[in-house]
Amino acid sequence: MSLLGIALGVAEDTEFDPNQVTPGVEGFIFTGLMAALIIGLGFLLVSRLRRNAYRHEVRDQIASELAGPDAGTTEGAAGTEAGAGTEQRN
Repeated sequence: MSLLGIALGVAEDTEFDPNQVTPGVEGFIFTGLMAALIIGLGFLLVSRLRRNAYRHEVRDQIASELAGPDAGTTEGAAGTEAGAGTEQRN
């Protein structure tokens, strides 16, 4: 006899009681706690992603400020450094 035949024979012999298969109060509380934890994790994820985006923006701003207006050429960067030095002396 196969395993499927045994399972069907046992299923036919047992009676269905809907009170035994409902989750009850424990299942409701567990589901509510899981939903609250998932929502909390969602808020944490959004805040971390936002913080990471702000850090990336600030790093880009700092890099562009350090590069100066002529960031495309190395001569322009050297010229702005020399110009900045003469402006401070005057």
